[in-house]
Amino acid sequence: MNSTEPSPATRFRYAGGVRPVAADGDVRIETPRGPATFRDLSPAQSQALDLLRDGATEADLTRILQDAEGATGATWAVYTLNRLVQLGLVDLHLVDEAGAPLLQVLVIGRDYKRVERPLHPAPFHLSRFAWIRQDAGQVVLESPRSMTQVRFADWRGPAIAGLLAAGVTADALPALPGVTPATVQAVTSALFQAGFLEPVELPAAARQDPVALALDQWEFHDLLFHSRSRQGRHRNPYGGNYRYEGAREPEPAVKSVDWPRSVSLPKPDIRILREADPPFAQVLEARRSLRTPGDDPLTLEQLGEFLYRTARVRGRTRTEHEEVSNRPYPGGGADYELEIYPLVHRVAELEQGLYYFHPLDHALHLVTAPSGVTTALLRDSAQKAPPGHLPDVLFCITSRFQRLTYKYQSIPYAVTLKDLGVLYQTFYLAATAMGLAPSALGGGDSDLFAAASGVPYFVEPQVGEFMLSTRNPVEGGEFQFPS
Repeated sequence: MNSTEPSPATRFRYAGGVRPVAADGDVRIETPRGPATFRDLSPAQSQALDLLRDGATEADLTRILQDAEGATGATWAVYTLNRLVQLGLVDLHLVDEAGAPLLQVLVIGRDYKRVERPLHPAPFHLSRFAWIRQDAGQVVLESPRSMTQVRFADWRGPAIAGLLAAGVTADALPALPGVTPATVQAVTSALFQAGFLEPVELPAAARQDPVALALDQWEFHDLLFHSRSRQGRHRNPYGGNYRYEGAREPEPAVKSVDWPRSVSLPKPDIRILREADPPFAQVLEARRSLRTPGDDPLTLEQLGEFLYRTARVRGRTRTEHEEVSNRPYPGGGADYELEIYPLVHRVAELEQGLYYFHPLDHALHLVTAPSGVTTALLRDSAQKAPPGHLPDVLFCITSRFQRLTYKYQSIPYAVTLKDLGVLYQTFYLAATAMGLAPSALGGGDSDLFAAASGVPYFVEPQVGEFMLSTRNPVEGGEFQFPS
C-alpha cells in the first residue's frame, strides 16, 4: 500500500456519559463515577482536550502540543491521553480507510495500561475465555482476562474475530471477502492489543509461569462469573441500587403457595434445646458428611425439629423498599430468596412425595406425589454421594432470584451461592446436634427438579441439594467428641 493512501486509524473520544466543562484555564470532566479536574491548563492543552469531544488521533493531539510547547508538550499529550484511557474516560475508536467505524474499545477494568505492541510472530488465536454477545443492538466481545470491552460497528469485526478462532500468524492473516487486508490487519491488531488473542502454544518457560498454570485450570464460566460478580474488571452498576423499584413490585418475603394439601410440622421447645444440646464446639468438631441411612426412618417430629431449627421465619418487617424477614441462618440483605422443597423418601407418618416447606406456617405443602421424575431426582442425588444410598429426605433448594435482582445488580447469583453455603452449614450443625446423618451435594439437575415440581427453571431455579437421614452406627457411630 502506498504510504500516502488512507489507512485504518485509531481515534480517541470521550466515553459515553463523560462531559468536559472548561472554566478559567481549568477543565472539569464530569463522569458517572465522579469528576476529574485538570487545572491551570495552557491554551494548547485545553485545545487538545477539547478535540476529544468529537474524536482525534494521538498524532493530532501530539502535533498540537509539539507545535505549541515542544517536546514537553508532546510528552504531556501522550501521558494525559493514556491516563484518560486508563480511567475509562476516553474510548478508542478504530475506523477503516474511508473513515467508517469498525469497532470501539471501552476500558472496563481498573488500572488498565494501553500498550501498543506488534502482533505475536508465533501462531495465535482467539482466547478461549473470549465471548461474543448482543448488547443494545451491537455485537460485543468480552473476556474475563481483558480489562476492555470491544463493541463492533458492523459485521466485519465479528467475522474477523470468528476467523481468528483458528490458529493464524501475523504474516498470513485470513482473507475476508469485501474487506481489505489493511482492515483485517487493523482489527486483528486491535484485538491483540486489547487482550483477546493469545499464542496457540506458549513457550516452555512461559508454561511454567504461575499465572499461566492457574489460567490453564480455570474453566471459562468460572472465571467469567468470578470477574463479573466482583469489582475491578467491569464498570457495571454494583451492589444494592434497587433498580427495579417503581418498575415492578418486590417479591414478598414469604412465598405465596397454592398447593392445597398441607401437613403441619411439630415444633420443638427452644428452651429445652438450649439446655439439652451438646456444646457448640463439640457440634462443630463432630460435623461431617454421612451418607448411609440408619435402619429406622426419620420421624415427622425429627423433620419438624430440623426445619424449625434451621429455616423457619422468626419475624418479618418492612423497610422503605421491601419486606424482609429474619431466619436462623444469615441471608444477604435479609431477602432470604432460598426456598426448600423436601423430597420425602422415608419419613414415618408422612407420605412419600415432593413437598414445599412453608417457613412461616411451619408446614409442608404437597407439590407432587411420587413419580418417575421424583425417583430420578433421588437416584441422581444418590449417585453423587457414594456409596449411593437413597436418603430419607432430599432437600431441593431453589432461589427466588427476583428477590435479589429487585435490590442488587452484578452480584445476585453470587449472593445466592453464599446464602446457600451458610444454609448448608446451618443444616450440618443442626443435624449433628440432633444425631442425624447430613450430607450436602456438589451439584444436581435443575431441569429435572423443574419437571418434577412445575416451578419454572428461570423463575425459581434449583441451586442446591442436601440429604438427611437417620444415622447408621456403622458409618457414623454414636455422637462423640473427636479425639
